[in-house]
Amino acid sequence: MPDIRIERIDEAIMVRADFQGGVVTPVAFRRQHREHRLTRINARWVERSGKHPSFFFSVTDDSGDVYQLQLQSAEMVWWLDSVALEG
Repeated sequence: MPDIRIERIDEAIMVRADFQGGVVTPVAFRRQHREHRLTRINARWVERSGKHPSFFFSVTDDSGDVYQLQLQSAEMVWWLDSVALEG
């Protein structure tokens, strides 16, 4: 089994997402002049602390890397929280 390490990123990013039937689904994001097309939503969850919830997503991009994205609903800002790296 490969070693997986989590690298914290914590930066605001631009995300393309679908909003349908009250559900948000990220489709792609841009970081450092590269577009990451998302091929899979691995998990989604909501944290309800305070007035406005934050929506979290574990996603896999077209290169196979796994990222954690967060949509802060108060400001409607997307954050790239972390990436899981093999090795």
